[in-house]
Amino acid sequence: MKLSISSTHPLQQYYLKDINEVEHKFQLDQKLDLPAGWYELRVDYVDTKIDISDIKINDSSIKHLLYTGYYTDGAGKVHQPATAVWDTGGFFSIWIHTEIGMMFSRFFDAIRNGDFGKNLFDQYTLTVDRPKTIRKDWPAHIRSFYSLGYGPQWWRKEDTQFPWKYCDVPTLDVDQLLQQLDKILPYSYEKQKGYHIKQLKEKSGDLPLVELQDIDSTLFRELATSVGYKRIIDISVQTLEPNTFIDIHRDDHYQWPAYPYMKGCKKFYWACKAHKGVYFKLGNSGLLPLDGPLMINTIDHTHSVVHEGDSARTSILVYGEI
Repeated sequence: MKLSISSTHPLQQYYLKDINEVEHKFQLDQKLDLPAGWYELRVDYVDTKIDISDIKINDSSIKHLLYTGYYTDGAGKVHQPATAVWDTGGFFSIWIHTEIGMMFSRFFDAIRNGDFGKNLFDQYTLTVDRPKTIRKDWPAHIRSFYSLGYGPQWWRKEDTQFPWKYCDVPTLDVDQLLQQLDKILPYSYEKQKGYHIKQLKEKSGDLPLVELQDIDSTLFRELATSVGYKRIIDISVQTLEPNTFIDIHRDDHYQWPAYPYMKGCKKFYWACKAHKGVYFKLGNSGLLPLDGPLMINTIDHTHSVVHEGDSARTSILVYGEI
């Protein structure tokens, strides 16, 4: 690959980072001996404001894909559209591919034509799926699944295939919430050794919907209301023991009566206890951040969980009408 950059002044400091976050120094306009794949181009501010007008890969312009780049200023604020560097500690970032055709295909599939040149972060989320090395004692197909790195992907927030987002909920006493749920979830079973589920319904996707006022847990009703659920399909509390994994699968239960209410990014997921050492890979969007409550889409995205931590992980999962 040869990389060329047109700018108002010569670039002062720049480099590439691969999807394993390894840095690669290089010279502009010279052939680079790099493995094929995705790289994040970083241009740092040094002491001169520099505007970037074009990037070429193997002498071909990336054209308006330049606007998939963004600037992070010295205070950590992200700016877009932004194709320049201008303050101490700031840097311009853009994901490029050694094969420009792959870059065009990936980003044109994801981003609507009229949105280039706008702040994409208003309507999209950018994820980067990076390879994850897990323990060698996991089954080969699990290790292979985690070792894949799809790279960058822009997801339109209004699309049904949107993979996940953070979910703001009020501060709740987790132990008390779990105690209340334990009393109202009548069905329990061990799905596999080390993987226990307790839930509201015998079959998770059954109708009818349950009215919030009919659920005898004040803390759960507060939680569900904050998420935006009007009525509930199912609630489950799931426990995963250390050294246990959930196999690769997709929750595409299209035959379930409640499926129309469940499709999309509508599942509440909160790894509320002992998530350290737990790796939840959600398809091409990569590893989920488990440090807080999420809304996730496991119907459209193949996923798996491995537990390499020391304590049993407890998660609260909810589907409902939004």
